[in-house]
Amino acid sequence: AGSDVKAAHLGELRAAVNGVRAQAGEGAASFTDTSAAGVRVKAVHIEELRTYINAARTILGLTNATYTNSSLEGFNVKAVHFQEVRTRLH
Repeated sequence: AGSDVKAAHLGELRAAVNGVRAQAGEGAASFTDTSAAGVRVKAVHIEELRTYINAARTILGLTNATYTNSSLEGFNVKAVHFQEVRTRLH
């Protein structure tokens, strides 16, 4: 909250999402900008995280949650968007 979203955060969430996908028997996800290093975090990155975590949650029999902005098209990525994905990992 209040701090800037960084590429390192994107990398951490991608690794966590792939961990949940592995628990669901799914392979690693294919992400846009495969290396997060030096990448400006974009709405497409959050959309991918949401899609992949929701798919894994469905396989595991968990419900999918709603998000602050159901579509991030035209939105600047905010810390709340990252925090919501983090919350869905548990």
